[in-house]
Amino acid sequence: MYFSKRNEDTVYINHYSGLLEVEGEGVLERGDAEVWPEPDEDWASEYDTLSVKDGITGIGEGYLEAFPYIGCLILGRTVERIDASSELCRSFRKNKVLIRGEYDTLAERFADENGLRFLHCDIPLADDDIREHFEHDVITLRFHTRTAPDIHYNCFTPGSSAGSYGGGEYAKKLPRNFFAGCTLEQFADNFPERIRDQLMNNDMLKRFLETANRRLAEKK
Repeated sequence: MYFSKRNEDTVYINHYSGLLEVEGEGVLERGDAEVWPEPDEDWASEYDTLSVKDGITGIGEGYLEAFPYIGCLILGRTVERIDASSELCRSFRKNKVLIRGEYDTLAERFADENGLRFLHCDIPLADDDIREHFEHDVITLRFHTRTAPDIHYNCFTPGSSAGSYGGGEYAKKLPRNFFAGCTLEQFADNFPERIRDQLMNNDMLKRFLETANRRLAEKK
């Protein structure tokens, strides 16, 4: 975890998968890419995916240039402004940077206006506690550029000894147009009753199903 030197409320959460998440509020400025504790000199080269989380409202000029190795930029729905130079946009196109976010947000408009690929962001669905097996599952609806979407389960269970954890991951493939004609209620019917309330109150899932079906109907 790193903190912006300019604004200590801007926090970076780094993942070994190459994902770097940025949390905070307001506009990210160039100086926010200078962090502490002091990282390696070329710390930004370790990450190929930058996720700007909800709460951040804008990205100032020069900020994204501090992360020249990203191949995927994920934008929260609260991001309403990106000050991107023509040089940056050309670089994004050259490097085939993928833009991700929700439909009908700045993420999709930014991709469309700059000739970049767009893919809907993954949707966290629910946390499922299976008490009889002492198991906790984190369930996510994932989208992919080249393969069909899937439901991903990240499972956590007690390990074989004190202080250890077991579990694993698996995914269930979905048809590409799994959402066609599917309401929130019908989607929730595919899952255990114990997580139904989480699904029915999932605003991102609701927005996706409604928008995807509206767009599908407009194509016909």
